[in-house]
Amino acid sequence: MKSNTNLFLLFILSTFSLFGQEQPLWVRQQKIESPSLYYYGIGVSKISFDDADARALILFGQNVEIKVKSIFQREVTEEGKEFSEKTNVTEELVSEVSLKGIAISERYADTTAKSFFSLIQYRKTEYDSLITKEIEREILLMKARNKMTEEKRTEALRAEKAKNLQEEEKKKEQLRAQQTDLELKRTEQIQEEQRKELYKKIYGEFLEHALPEKVVTLRNGEIAHETSSLMIKVGVGPVQFKGGYYAFRIAVFEVSGNAIFRDKKFNQQEGFVKVQLLPGVGEFTKTSLAIGVSQAVGLIADSGYSFKRSKYSFFVAANYTDPEWEYTTISAFGDKRRISIGATSFPFFEQFKNHLGFMLEANVYLDKDFRNKYGDSFVINGGIRLQANDSFVTQFAYENNEQFTLSLEFQF
Repeated sequence: MKSNTNLFLLFILSTFSLFGQEQPLWVRQQKIESPSLYYYGIGVSKISFDDADARALILFGQNVEIKVKSIFQREVTEEGKEFSEKTNVTEELVSEVSLKGIAISERYADTTAKSFFSLIQYRKTEYDSLITKEIEREILLMKARNKMTEEKRTEALRAEKAKNLQEEEKKKEQLRAQQTDLELKRTEQIQEEQRKELYKKIYGEFLEHALPEKVVTLRNGEIAHETSSLMIKVGVGPVQFKGGYYAFRIAVFEVSGNAIFRDKKFNQQEGFVKVQLLPGVGEFTKTSLAIGVSQAVGLIADSGYSFKRSKYSFFVAANYTDPEWEYTTISAFGDKRRISIGATSFPFFEQFKNHLGFMLEANVYLDKDFRNKYGDSFVINGGIRLQANDSFVTQFAYENNEQFTLSLEFQF
């Protein structure tokens, strides 16, 4: 409590001393004695000492600005050309340095005029020495900042250079990869062309021949290669007429009929209207596809022929030829009466071309009216195919678990 009282008394005495003293010369005349020896600034305010202090600082700074700028420029120049070229002595920098370490020298308050006065006064030699040291410290800071900036710039350039090198290396790697890929594709293309040439040399002759239109009994996706096709079939042991087949072709359409005899009696009749959708397409393999409608009458030997007993069905027929499978053509046929699949192969093509072939087919008869005399629903047929040319084919086969047959088919 006693300490607080002393502080309060000291404040009262200080205030009384400040407001009660006689006006000094610098207040009355607004200048100092021996102004040639000092830098000074006098601030006057009707508001407060703070405002007067600020005005004094401004005036003091204006008085020393030219001198400070001259000292600053001299010190910068003495540091060398490299530093001076990188350093710009701005007005803001001069103003900031001019007031570093500067304090109010004296204050006065005129109670009558209610005015506040502040004085800043420094001997020129003393201030020049002080400000030179401040400038030297500022230059040291500027050097440190320049060094840091230069290091950052150098690091940024190094990083940019490293990045550019990485990008360049990446582009080179991409170009190398593209070059390798192009070379690989070119090699693959050459190899593919060579493979095609070799394939054509080995299998080209086989693919040029007309594809088989049938196996033993099933007709596939091919249609007659000429305008007409005629087949006659006879049984062997005993010799007897087994049937006949005729087809007529117009463009991709084919109309055909088949008559089947059993024990010298007319037993089945079939008719087909076929349109070929895929005519042996493919460069190294051949694929054919056909659709159509079939009409058939069965059990004619037992019930007599009546067209009204005809059974109609949509059918699909197809074949696929691959020379690498022992020069084989896979054939298929299906309607609601029967489903058949078979193969015609020319394993000795290199010696006999397409003149000697072998046939094998499997048949599932869904309709009992068209089964063999034993009523078998599943039948395997097989035989030998002898082809004089693309217009005449002879087949010797075992059919329907019944007997061997000889078929002669002409195209014209």
